[in-house]
This record gives sequence, structure tokens and C-alpha cells, in this order.
Amino acid sequence: MTHNVSFALLDAAVVAGRADEPVVDDWAHTQLLEESAALGGVLRHLGVGPGVPVVILPDDDIDAVVAAMATARIGGVVTTADDPAAPVVIGTVGSAPPAAGRHRLLRGADVAETDLEWSVMLRAGRSDPAGAEPLAPEAAYSPERSVADQIELLARTSAPYDAAELRRLLQVQTP
Repeated sequence: MTHNVSFALLDAAVVAGRADEPVVDDWAHTQLLEESAALGGVLRHLGVGPGVPVVILPDDDIDAVVAAMATARIGGVVTTADDPAAPVVIGTVGSAPPAAGRHRLLRGADVAETDLEWSVMLRAGRSDPAGAEPLAPEAAYSPERSVADQIELLARTSAPYDAAELRRLLQVQTP
């Protein structure tokens, strides 16, 4: 058994020959894997690694799922609560600016000059995508669940998921 939530949900399906099967809405495992690995590469570059929290607050369900999978992929801790230890806040245009020294990753046309724009960062992340970080089963997936607990929860369900349901299962609902 692997001890990485992203690997368990995405990579394992690809290895098992289900690469083109839908995992969330009409997204195939390969598409979600590609997007989360690209975003994971960006998050890693911004200082996220094993045990480091990432605040995930986008309005869009698919963006929330991609962000959760990217964070899990590199061993970060998924949270929707503001955490001063989080070097990155993933949100929506119009959300409050992060504290000094933190990056804000947003999608949209009105991204401020000091913020990072989602699609630009994903293009950059494709040049150095993140592999799945092996984690101890007791490592934190979120403040409430271990990696093993989150993998077990997902194993009790099956793809394809509705984006809102997978967002809820991954604990990235708006607080």
C-alpha cells in the first residue's frame, strides 16, 4: 500500500490501466494527475514540502480538488483554516491578501500584480512536475486526518466522482 493520497487516487489508477477513465466529472485520471503534478511542482518551488500546510480556498470545485491533490502529492498538509505557517494560500480573486511573506495563487482575469495567476503557474509547473512523496501512514494529510485515514476514506468510495463530492471527501470545503 502506498502512503500518499495523490498516488493512491491517481497514479495507482494509471498504473492499473485506468488512465483514461473518468475520476472527477469528465476529467480522466491522467488529466487530474498532470494538473496536480504541475501544481505540485509550483508548490514545492514556493516552499511546500512534507508537513507544510497549504491553505486551499478556491470557489471552483475542480480547482479545489487539483490543489488538494497537488498538496498531498508533495506531502503538504491540506487545510481551509488560515495558518501562518502556510507559505501559500490558494484562493479566488477578491479574497483577502495573505500576510507578508506568503504567496497567493489565484485564477482569473483580475489577479493583482503581487499574486500568482493559476494558469501561468500551471504552465511553469509542467516544466518540473512533482512526483508523489512517500509518506509515513501517520503523517498528516489534514489537521483532522492522517494520510492512512484519508486513503482509507477514499478507498470506501469509487470514481467517477462529482467534483463537489470529491472536494468534500478531500476536506477542502470553505470553512
